[in-house]
Amino acid sequence: MADPEQYNPTRFGISTLPLNHEPYGPILPERLAGANKGKVAVVTGAGRGIGRAISIALANSGANLALLDILVDELEDTKRACEKYDGVRAEVYQCDITSVETVRRTFASIAGTLGPVDILVNNAGIAVGRLAFDETFEGFWKAIEVNFKGTMLCVYEVLRGMKERKSGCIVNMASRAATVDMAGGLSYNSSKAAVARATHSLQEEFEQAGLGEQLHTYCLHPGGVWGKMVTENTTPEVQAQIRSIFKDVPELCANTVAYLAAGRAKALRGCYFDCRQDVERVCSFGRETLDKYELYKLGVMFLPGYQNEP
Repeated sequence: MADPEQYNPTRFGISTLPLNHEPYGPILPERLAGANKGKVAVVTGAGRGIGRAISIALANSGANLALLDILVDELEDTKRACEKYDGVRAEVYQCDITSVETVRRTFASIAGTLGPVDILVNNAGIAVGRLAFDETFEGFWKAIEVNFKGTMLCVYEVLRGMKERKSGCIVNMASRAATVDMAGGLSYNSSKAAVARATHSLQEEFEQAGLGEQLHTYCLHPGGVWGKMVTENTTPEVQAQIRSIFKDVPELCANTVAYLAAGRAKALRGCYFDCRQDVERVCSFGRETLDKYELYKLGVMFLPGYQNEP
């Protein structure tokens, strides 16, 4: 693993506005109860961590769940937690999201069992955490396949149906890694940047089709959530040095997903959003302002006088 100093927040700046580290105001569970009632939601990587929390938050909001993971045993606990909510149905699917045939078969089964998909949450992902010198191309490519190919495979399985019904929400996990350069993160950062760019571009297609209000997609930084993705890719020494910056509970991201899926933050459609920020405050600036200044989107800054012209 690379030098832990690269995690030092002072390298990137520190927010002067307070950040949220757990559910707050508009995304408290009681404010979201029933917000997605009757909808069908697919969550990948639903077996543990953030994926499990997202599934539970969507269940609280009334959605029926298709729970996908390559480790099917871990899905049973998620299923039980979701079905504690009245009227909520949750189905478990073992699915390798890098396999075209498996993904297509799984989504066909979901449609036959639960109905058309209204909400897709692409949460499944892996991190390698090695310098490129110490990694093989195969290891690099595996992360690209899980994080980007898997996301887009699932997107393509719901896209036409959402267009036909003129309704749908897609939420992709992008990570802060999409926006920064980090030694030891070549595959992870590249794949997450690709997810963010795909989210921006996909929303442009929705807008061009005149369906921007009906079809909306988002990519998220879930915050600093301590879990196996961190512990399995760092040494105990590095973990001791970086533990303090992982302040956020998985429910922060999870409830943000349920809020977005309910269509309550469409000013952010197509954007990258840091779940620690106040979603209502950001939306209050309006979509015109966000678009005018290219806020919450990946971009490149040039010297004054040079523009990124066609």
